[in-house]
Amino acid sequence: MVSVIIVSYNTKDLTKACLKSVMEKTQDVDFDIYVVDNASTDGSAEELKEAFPGIRILENRINGGFARANNQAIRESRADYLFILNSDTILVNNAIKILFTFMEQEENRNVACCGGCLYDENMVPQTSYGNFPSLTELVFRVLKLKKLFPRYYRERLKSSTEYHGTSILQVDYVTGADMFIRRSVLDQIGLFDEDFFLYFEDSELSCRMARSGYRSMVVPQAKIIHLAGKSATDVPKMESARVRERSRFLFFRKCYGAKAAFLAKTLYTIHYARRLLPGFGKKNWEMLKITWKA
Repeated sequence: MVSVIIVSYNTKDLTKACLKSVMEKTQDVDFDIYVVDNASTDGSAEELKEAFPGIRILENRINGGFARANNQAIRESRADYLFILNSDTILVNNAIKILFTFMEQEENRNVACCGGCLYDENMVPQTSYGNFPSLTELVFRVLKLKKLFPRYYRERLKSSTEYHGTSILQVDYVTGADMFIRRSVLDQIGLFDEDFFLYFEDSELSCRMARSGYRSMVVPQAKIIHLAGKSATDVPKMESARVRERSRFLFFRKCYGAKAAFLAKTLYTIHYARRLLPGFGKKNWEMLKITWKA
């Protein structure tokens, strides 16, 4: 059994398109659907109830963030697998069955999470996974060391986010747009960390999975369109950046400790301060302030 979990915040039309694709493409696997509406003001909950009477809709009075909303549905579900799916995604094929079959194979019992390959609307590969943020990667980026050690950076640090291959790939984390998670692992290590409002909650959960001895995998046979950014179009860019940077340093603190978080903030401060030269404009000054206050 799979529970498909979609968090919606003023994404009525996107959520409807996502749900339609799940209904049309999913075959030969038992599943139910939870939509968690984070206090939308566009009439999402009412329209979704009318258009999709068979799904479970959890309505929140306030927007408590992505992690908290997913956890609500996870606690309600009794399924063996949880498929965390962004509202701005569309299934291209029977992705849920493909991921379910992969997780059920005996040799994959230590896989905690998997996901498919993501594409834009023109089927151009998009970010499907990433490496855990690290101080080493930050040092290479901020101090421009990747120009001095290009081979090391390419082989050890740079994340191949746009995967064109056909082989199943082990990764640090699967992007939060389509995380197919084994329920028994969450029972062991806990759910999403609700200190994260948005961004990096997928990385932090995957970090806990890895430290508990589990793997995360990309299964490219499962194909999903991700209309990246469409689910947050009504959020001002600087506000989005503020939330992202806070979550970034929260990730460092929770996964590596307070000293690592301080060093990460220092490196990012250097990065933006260095760019405060004539011609770089207001944006870098704003990013510098956001970084320092995060």
